[in-house]
Amino acid sequence: MKPVIIHALLPVAAAVYALFAQGVQAQSAGAVTGPNKVADYDAPDVLVTAHPFGSSLLDMVQPADVLSGPKLQFKLQPSLGETLGNEVGVSSSYFGPGASRPIIRGLDGERIKILNNGSGVIDASGASPDHAVAYDPLVADRIEIVRGPATLLYGASAIGGVVNTIDNRIPTAAPDRGFSGSAQLRYGGAATERAGVVKLDGGTDRFALHVDAYGRKTDDLRIPDYQRSERLRARDPLPPGEVENRGRAVNSATESNGGAVGGSLLFDKGYVGASVSQLNANYGTVAEPDVTIDMRKNRYDFAGEFRDLGGFIDGVKFRTGYTDYKHTEFEGAEVGTVFKNRGYDGRVDLKHRKLGILEGVIGLQAADTKFEALGAEAFLPPVATRTVSAFVYEEAPLGPFRLSAGGRMDNAKVAADANPNFGGAESKSFTTKSGSLGSLYAFSEEWALAGNYSYNERAPNYAELFANGPHAATGQFEVGNRDQKIERSNAFDLALRKRQGFVTGSIGVFQQRFSNFIALLPTGAQVGDPGEELPEFRFQGVKANLRGIELDTRFHVIEEPQHVFHLDFRADYTRAQDQSNNQPLPRIAPLRVTIAANYTQKRFGARGEIIRASSQDRTAQNELPTDGYTLVNAQLSYQLPEHRMGTLELFLRANNLLDEDVRLHTSALKDLIPLGRRSVMVGVTGAF
Repeated sequence: MKPVIIHALLPVAAAVYALFAQGVQAQSAGAVTGPNKVADYDAPDVLVTAHPFGSSLLDMVQPADVLSGPKLQFKLQPSLGETLGNEVGVSSSYFGPGASRPIIRGLDGERIKILNNGSGVIDASGASPDHAVAYDPLVADRIEIVRGPATLLYGASAIGGVVNTIDNRIPTAAPDRGFSGSAQLRYGGAATERAGVVKLDGGTDRFALHVDAYGRKTDDLRIPDYQRSERLRARDPLPPGEVENRGRAVNSATESNGGAVGGSLLFDKGYVGASVSQLNANYGTVAEPDVTIDMRKNRYDFAGEFRDLGGFIDGVKFRTGYTDYKHTEFEGAEVGTVFKNRGYDGRVDLKHRKLGILEGVIGLQAADTKFEALGAEAFLPPVATRTVSAFVYEEAPLGPFRLSAGGRMDNAKVAADANPNFGGAESKSFTTKSGSLGSLYAFSEEWALAGNYSYNERAPNYAELFANGPHAATGQFEVGNRDQKIERSNAFDLALRKRQGFVTGSIGVFQQRFSNFIALLPTGAQVGDPGEELPEFRFQGVKANLRGIELDTRFHVIEEPQHVFHLDFRADYTRAQDQSNNQPLPRIAPLRVTIAANYTQKRFGARGEIIRASSQDRTAQNELPTDGYTLVNAQLSYQLPEHRMGTLELFLRANNLLDEDVRLHTSALKDLIPLGRRSVMVGVTGAF
């Protein structure tokens, strides 16, 4: 058997060993009594991503948020970054409608771990902002966000946070009535989006099946005015005879489709299942008017869980998957650069029985990927990355206190193939260690104080080590450092939370101090062939400090059986400093305040929100300031009278009602493309 396969199956082997060590056998009789998995996702306050046992959001030591149900529908956009971009502490890398990755507290790229059902999404989105995340939010039932370092449970690359998209592609239970489903159609928006998704679930007390399919198509994005910002037009005017583009963003159309089939065998105390999924997408890169990206991903997953085993290991969860990812950058009709990423990702969580007051898990994780960039604009050699990890997490209730602690160790090997453009073959090995201590003190039924300290280490990735070439998407010549050191940081969170009463929510502060922050910084040199020179940027380790404040509150104005009216007030601010030169770090979001009103009456629902972002003039070298903006959005919904076949809900969503020229400072293309103009979208959602 190939070493890569053995390596990927380590977590599954550990799960099977733990299972048989307890002498557990699958039962042949008995009914599954749990609720439909889809219904579980509607519970708004239970987080599963960053807690091995599941926990209320207000009981989490780390700040977290959940999008599901109507809240997810209101926020849903074609990309994951845009969908989450207005959540507390989260912004978007917005590279046009086709590609956008979440940024959490000023940290982006591979410092933010993107998961699907707890397993890593293997793609090329961490290597460049023009590469889309290989997951469409249309199929998600729920999206969970953990702000701040989550390295303990999900790997050293989660040094900035975790985003976990959850769907039912490997079902854990059959629907109560044996069959259920949902569907949605949507039309409109600034890009004239036409989208639809269907999800079907069925099964018996011993078997469950899931099928989903979706498709989405958009035109070029309509924008309020000029495509290039006023500052960029003044600094770099077009040559005589050329006219500034306005009204529509050139080369911003998108098209995507995909689907999945999954099934599970169900036992009294667990399940074992598998799924096969496919994603196809094609989108324009916006920065270059004739370059489009054609993306393909096939994924194969295997997962299971066994509960109440009765021995020292009382529960086992495992998941492993193989991904075959490829995207091709076309320059007109000609193939330019081809990016491939193939590999395995797997993990197992072994929950031990209570030891006194201690409750916890021991975990193993393994990943093995091969990344290739082939073509004239390839800025990386072929690179293989192999990681093996172990972690432990424990909790202990002590009266009004709940203490948590854990540690993690990762061994990562990053090996570059010999290549005439990048030099000889070379392999780098890193051993990283992370740990955390947390406490939640409930000093009354209403109030709680949560604090968390973590020490985090992250191994440099393939680009930070081996990049050496022109990166057309960002207009930079990027150079890695083969002697790059481990990235290290100390992080601290403190939050005051109110659980009950007229006002609920939290206010918190955070700080993350890096002794070695790997940043892509300009050198001032111009590199390349004559007439095609690009500014040189090198990956360098610097000292950095990120700190900020986050506020998320709700005013429960009316809560009656027939009428519910809430007011939300949210704010976030991050200040990030390169302490080696006392300059701001690039692409940091400004102060942002959101006020929203939510009203429901029987079948009718309404939501309106005002998002005010300040201007950002704390800029890094070669970075232009960004004007502030006021973004006004609204949504109306109406649920038709229930029919014996199911429910049907109509919705209307309006975005950017003031028709503002909204540019995100966190975007590398902020001066080349704004968000969409004033628009209206209509849709219908059905469930049965």
